[in-house]
Amino acid sequence: MNDTQLEQRFETRQEPLLDKLYSSALDAGQWQHFLGELIHATDSRSARLLVLNKSADEVLHSTKVNIDDRDHQRYIEHYVNTCPWRLELAQKPRGQLYSTFHDFSCRQPAFYQTEFFNDWARHLDIHHGICGTVYQTEEYKVQLLVQRTHGQGPYSQRATQLVNGLLPHMRQTLRLSRQSQHQAAPVWGAAAAAEMRALPFILFDKAGRVVHVSQACEHLIQQGELDIVNQRLVLAEPAVQQRFHAAFTEVTQVSGTLAREAALNIRRPGQPTLRCMLTPIAPSANVAKLWPCPAHVALYIYDPEQALTIDQNALIAMYNLTDSEARVAVDIAQGLDPQFIAERDNRSTHTVRAQLKSIFNKTLCHRQNQLAALILQSPAARRY
Repeated sequence: MNDTQLEQRFETRQEPLLDKLYSSALDAGQWQHFLGELIHATDSRSARLLVLNKSADEVLHSTKVNIDDRDHQRYIEHYVNTCPWRLELAQKPRGQLYSTFHDFSCRQPAFYQTEFFNDWARHLDIHHGICGTVYQTEEYKVQLLVQRTHGQGPYSQRATQLVNGLLPHMRQTLRLSRQSQHQAAPVWGAAAAAEMRALPFILFDKAGRVVHVSQACEHLIQQGELDIVNQRLVLAEPAVQQRFHAAFTEVTQVSGTLAREAALNIRRPGQPTLRCMLTPIAPSANVAKLWPCPAHVALYIYDPEQALTIDQNALIAMYNLTDSEARVAVDIAQGLDPQFIAERDNRSTHTVRAQLKSIFNKTLCHRQNQLAALILQSPAARRY
C-alpha cells in the first residue's frame, strides 16, 4: 500500500479511531478496540500498548492485539529487553513514534541477526515497526508499538507521521485515565480492606496519608485517643506514635512477595487497650485497569468496649431459622453453651441441643465455634 492509499484509509478511519481512543479514558477495555482500529488504519499486523516502569525495562501492564498470549508473555518476561531498538529509543525525544526501518541505527540486515528476531519475532512474521514513548509520569512510561509483516513492508516517514498525529489525543486520554484511576484507588483499597476483616479500620496510601476511615472507626477518633490531622494519623502518646511509624515502615518495606503484618497496642487510661494490626492491602489484578493498582495499608482496630449486636431477623432471613433457633444461634455466637441457655430459659438441655442440630443443618455448620464464626462474620453482626 502506497502513501496515498494509506492516507485515504487513515482519513476514513479517523472518526472510529478517536471514538475508541477517548472511550478508553474511563474504560481501559476500549484500548484493545483502539489498537484494532489502528492496525486496520495503518495496514499493520499487530499492536501493543505497554505501561512500563520508569527505566522502561519491566512491563507492568499491557494491552495487545494479534499477539498470542504465550508469545506475549515470553516478550514481557525476556524479549522486551533484547529488542535492538530499545536502548536507542531511550535516547530519542519522547512524545512521538519512530520507524524501525528509517529512524534507528540498527539496519534491517543487522536486525535479522539478533536474538529478538530469530528467537521471537521470526515465527510471528514481525519484520517492521513503529515505536515510541507516548506518555510519561514520575513512575511510569507508556510505549506504543505497531508491527508489520515482511509482506506489508516498512513504515514510510509519511505513515509514521500519520500515526504521530494521533499522539496528542493519546496523551490526553492517558492523562484522563490516570486521573480517574487515581481517584478511584482509595475506593478499591477500602473495599479490599473491608473484605479482609470485619473490624473498624483506617486506610493509608504507601506514603502514610489517610485516604479512608471506616464508619465504625469514627467513634474512636471522636474519643480523642487518635486523631487525623492533614491526612496523617496522630496518636495521643508520642511513644505509641513512634511505634506506629516503625510498624508502618516495616509493613511497607516488604521484600519479595511475602505480606507482613505488624501489631500495635494503644493504651487508654481507665479503658481497655485498643488492639491494632497493620496489614498491607495488595492490589488485585483487574484487566479493566490500565495503570498498576497502588498498594495500601489498613490499620485494623479492635475495641473491646465497642458494642456488637446480632440482628436475629437477619439470621432468620439468611438461614431460614425459626425465632427460637435464631435466639439460640445468637447465644452461641456470644459464647454461651447449650446447658447455660437451657437453665437460663427454663428449658431442657435436650430441647436446646435439638434446636442447635437444626441450626447446624440449615447453616451447613458442624461445630459451635464454626457457627459462631459464621454469624460474627455475616451481615447480621453489627458494631456500634
